[in-house]
Amino acid sequence: MTAVIGELAKRLQTQYGDDVLLIFGDVLKEYGRQSGMRLRKKTADLAFPERVTAWMEPFLRSGKAEVVESDGDRVTIKGCDCPLNLEATNQALCTTLMRIDEGLVSALAEKDITLKIEKSLACGDSFCLVTFSR
Repeated sequence: MTAVIGELAKRLQTQYGDDVLLIFGDVLKEYGRQSGMRLRKKTADLAFPERVTAWMEPFLRSGKAEVVESDGDRVTIKGCDCPLNLEATNQALCTTLMRIDEGLVSALAEKDITLKIEKSLACGDSFCLVTFSR
């Protein structure tokens, strides 16, 4: 499903430019928030970092991602594969599509979080490095 969302975003950007990404990003954040609220119910007994790790479990188990930093208020993830297929595209697409994760992790944190994209496969980096902070 995530690859389909990535393809849709690429096509929208190609046809309508970066302006459409602003609208699309808000919708994606809400999609992430709704998904995160369902996951929050399943992980209610866990602290924020453990909730993020539980969400990332399939990627961690597959070796496509690793937690490189985790404390009570911050989790940093390093990823070597983009499930959205955004490799070598552009920062605008990456930032927009990461609104899904921003919404999801905000729901897990039970408040709006700060998302910082330090490195990105979309921008040509060899891996992604993303920090979620409460």
